[in-house]
Amino acid sequence: MNGRWSYMLLALALPAMPIGCSADEKPSAPPPAPARAPEPRAQLKEVRGDVKLKRATGDEWLPAREGLSLFENDKVRTAAGASARVLFPNGSLVNLGEDALIGIAETHSRPGQERTDLTVLKGQVDAALETPSTQSLSVSTPAATVRAGREIVFR
Repeated sequence: MNGRWSYMLLALALPAMPIGCSADEKPSAPPPAPARAPEPRAQLKEVRGDVKLKRATGDEWLPAREGLSLFENDKVRTAAGASARVLFPNGSLVNLGEDALIGIAETHSRPGQERTDLTVLKGQVDAALETPSTQSLSVSTPAATVRAGREIVFR
């Protein structure tokens, strides 16, 4: 009877082991998926005067220049007498006046609606939508959030 039980235990244990592995080996996990490069959320245009950029992944304010891509959580700051434009892929355009500070917010798009999300921390921002019927602009401040589908001015 003892030999019969050994045979049954062995028969039950074999299916639990992966094929091609010894009892001491563990199957290797699949390799992790490669990290996707962040997708640009906007681009700087018409940079005039002292305009700085702070990347979400950095701690330093760097000189900004026309054509730089902006990513989620990047910040743009204009000094006295400075200005810049931020162009979003959907055609939305945001003009930064002097002494402004904005952040490129995470965008949560909805089907059929091209949305732009922006955080205004300081200063004046003028915004225009290329096609308000299919675009939306969400501007958050420390005190409020405004969503619009037409030309708007925030002060």
